[in-house]
Amino acid sequence: MTSSHWMAPSTLASLDGGSFSFPATGTIWTVRTPSRLPPRTGAAVIEHAETFEAVWSRFRPSSLVRRIADGALGEGPITVELPAGSSIMLDLYDRLHAASHGRIDPLCGADLVELGYDPQLSFTVRSGAAERIGAFHGRGTWTDVVRHDGDRLTMSHPALLDVGAVGKGFLADDMGEILLAHGIEEFVIDGSGDLLIHSRKPVRVGLEQPGREGIVVGTVEVTRGAVCGSSPHRRSWGTGLHHILDALTGLPAKNITATWVVAESCAAADGLATALFCADPEQLAQAFRFECVILSSHGRASVSRGFCDLPGQIFTA
Repeated sequence: MTSSHWMAPSTLASLDGGSFSFPATGTIWTVRTPSRLPPRTGAAVIEHAETFEAVWSRFRPSSLVRRIADGALGEGPITVELPAGSSIMLDLYDRLHAASHGRIDPLCGADLVELGYDPQLSFTVRSGAAERIGAFHGRGTWTDVVRHDGDRLTMSHPALLDVGAVGKGFLADDMGEILLAHGIEEFVIDGSGDLLIHSRKPVRVGLEQPGREGIVVGTVEVTRGAVCGSSPHRRSWGTGLHHILDALTGLPAKNITATWVVAESCAAADGLATALFCADPEQLAQAFRFECVILSSHGRASVSRGFCDLPGQIFTA
């Protein structure tokens, strides 16, 4: 779950003309624009979000990823044609999987189910889960199970994909393309804290401290780009259980309370905000261009070298 953001009202003055909200991907999305969106534009955004969930939601029994996992499309190999442009997300997962040395992996969906974050939201750890979760215990991996060529996806056998690390950011990028295609040149798309910003003037974004609504640990200004945060505090259950996993061990990541990433695309910012929980920032920086803030479980904040030049500032040591 992305941690919340706060946007300074004074920096949104040019985008106060229209605010369009709708439910999707288990949260509320808001699109801010200088004037009210034409009905056909709003309808196109909502239709695209519905198409995304029909393919990628592991919580929908009828979704494509659930039907693959449940064996409804055969025992494998299973080949499906995905919506146009899906290759962007698949290619990004290739890069994240490699840069994190396997710690970011959509096949950790099976681990989340074992730990209780299942479609029924039982929040009950399954018996013997510790012996089955993670690549270290033999759960299939992205490079072993998945192949893709453009928008064509092939899986060697039924397995559950969870694209939560990247999916919401990828959807925000797609929504931005829809707005641009409809002639909307200025907007802020807010997927419950995953922000895609396209503005003439800088938008000042507050980095809200997890669990303390309205309290920010820093700010950053963005004109065109994305700001995404990640924190387990809204999706945690039991002792030490939450939804941000190290895919190698299958266990929830430790020692980090929140991360924020500024990047060109929302998909990359979203994925990197998750990856920073379990991967070396310097290794990620060799494969991606981004700036970040990492808040440790001890309340200590560290920032990337170029964060202050964005400009960004941090209020905690």
